[in-house]
Amino acid sequence: MARLRAAEQDEGGSAAKRRTSGSAAGRAKSRPAAARKKTGSAAGQKKVGSAAGRKKAEPAEARRRRRPATAGKKSRRGGAGSLPRMALAAAGVLGAIGILALAGWLVTFPLDDFRYSSGMAGTPGTFTAAQCHETGTGKGTRVCTGTFVAAHGGFVDPSARIRGARIDVGKPAKLRRTSEGGYVQPGPRSAGMNLAAAFGIVSLAAFLLVVLCVSPNGVSAGGYKRLRKNPPPWGTLLSVLVPVFGTALALTALCALIGFLLSLIF
Repeated sequence: MARLRAAEQDEGGSAAKRRTSGSAAGRAKSRPAAARKKTGSAAGQKKVGSAAGRKKAEPAEARRRRRPATAGKKSRRGGAGSLPRMALAAAGVLGAIGILALAGWLVTFPLDDFRYSSGMAGTPGTFTAAQCHETGTGKGTRVCTGTFVAAHGGFVDPSARIRGARIDVGKPAKLRRTSEGGYVQPGPRSAGMNLAAAFGIVSLAAFLLVVLCVSPNGVSAGGYKRLRKNPPPWGTLLSVLVPVFGTALALTALCALIGFLLSLIF
């Protein structure tokens, strides 16, 4: 029995030794594998990092070398593109000046006539038509010829002539003699039409200026977009011109309507 126990102990000890030696050998084998994996991954990271560094370094150097050439090309392109823009801007400024000058010259005619048709200017007097006739085809213009006698002073014009007036032959009518020697029949109808013509010229000029302002790209005068959100100076100009156009157009229709209604009453 003692011998059997000794043999079992010897076998158990040798088995334990084999287990410990096996586990130690496994650890020894596993450690080099893990170490190899770590060293391999570190080497791979170093390679990847070095490759990425080369890739980053190469474009940076290339960009530094190419910067002068590209900058020159961009400046050349910008200079070539700025010439047409400057030409268009100069043409727009000249067009705006021409529109303003023409509108300012044209509006003086109805305003000058308004001074006489409203009775604020001119020499008042009485006109008696000797004859009247129609000129032109269809509904032509009525032309009357007769004698004009000034209300204050002894001025008499036996060959006075007036166009477009509502005058009956032999019936005296009040007229105003202008500084140029012409005659105007004062009244609400004539005054209203003169004001309507003046506001109509202003509205047309404002409309043409709005068209000039919205001609560049990115500029809009539509209701879906606020006028001041347009790039300067177009936003400021449109915020002034669009209300001027609308107001002048409304006043044109209003003056014509009031003049027509007053002519029916008086």
